[in-house]
Amino acid sequence: MRFSIPLFLLPVAVNFVGCATHMSSQQTMAEDRNLVYEDTYKAYREAEEKYLNLLFNIERMPEEEELWVMKRERMLELMQLKELMLNARQELDGAIQEWERHLMDIQADVKAKSVKKLNPNFKGRDAERTSPGQLLPGEAKKTPSFNY
Repeated sequence: MRFSIPLFLLPVAVNFVGCATHMSSQQTMAEDRNLVYEDTYKAYREAEEKYLNLLFNIERMPEEEELWVMKRERMLELMQLKELMLNARQELDGAIQEWERHLMDIQADVKAKSVKKLNPNFKGRDAERTSPGQLLPGEAKKTPSFNY
């Protein structure tokens, strides 16, 4: 049992390494969309911080007309960035769903390849035979023992 676990993990690890070195177009698209979303989110947070600082300054100096103009401009910028961020998130969600569909297709292909094809000319356990004379495991001819 002790040796079987590392032997089992080796093919699994090799499989993950193989998948990690080859990126599908769906994975690349999802990662690109994620970067765009992260950038727009950071820009939105920075604009929000500037807007809050501006509100604080307006509270301290409400008579400054220039601050009120800046407030309007910052609010428009925030609304535009919010819209960009929401669109980027929607595109990211779509890319992730497409990537998941791609992974499901790959899993289905692997499962279809690993399923043993049964011979339609035979029934029951005989369907596992690829030819009429093939011996299945455990069917080896037993030689008679001459030890009395």
